[in-house]
Amino acid sequence: MRFRSCHQAFDEGRIFSQSYPRSRGDYKLAEVWRNWQRCEAEVKRIARVVKNPSAKNELRHCTNTDKHSWLRDLPAWYAFDLSAYVVPSFAALSGDGMLQAEIDRHLPEVERLCRSSLGTLNQVHRALQAPIREEYRRMKLGQSLIEYALTSVRQDLEQIIDLTPPSIQRCIYPTIQEVQC
Repeated sequence: MRFRSCHQAFDEGRIFSQSYPRSRGDYKLAEVWRNWQRCEAEVKRIARVVKNPSAKNELRHCTNTDKHSWLRDLPAWYAFDLSAYVVPSFAALSGDGMLQAEIDRHLPEVERLCRSSLGTLNQVHRALQAPIREEYRRMKLGQSLIEYALTSVRQDLEQIIDLTPPSIQRCIYPTIQEVQC
């Protein structure tokens, strides 16, 4: 599904999450974290391809011919993940052993971080609607908007995960060897 804006994707994610209530949340937070790691790695590969077109076979999640669409859609997919998975999964961490009082205490901060991320993603999504060659030019200079935004949003996700007890953090963060980007 293509989204017109990150706000639309966020709203769609919220509606989607209501259809799939969770009894636990650690597994979904881990899945989002791993997927976002893979997407960041793909953006770095795309930057390498933009700098050196002969590296096009390095791409794993898109092709050389559709990388522009993949990049343009990525901020909206992140926005969808925030409301469909991150917030509801944090709210469901009582099923993983986190005290409900702790969840309730931290949930406003989780929502604030997600809204902040949504703003960042929406700005980049709008910027990427311009000719993609502008983002490619920034990539060649090491100043990619999308790369900056994804790193910033992942760091917000890690702040959210850091609000959980160590036992849950260990379930979410894999060992270095497990991350296969």
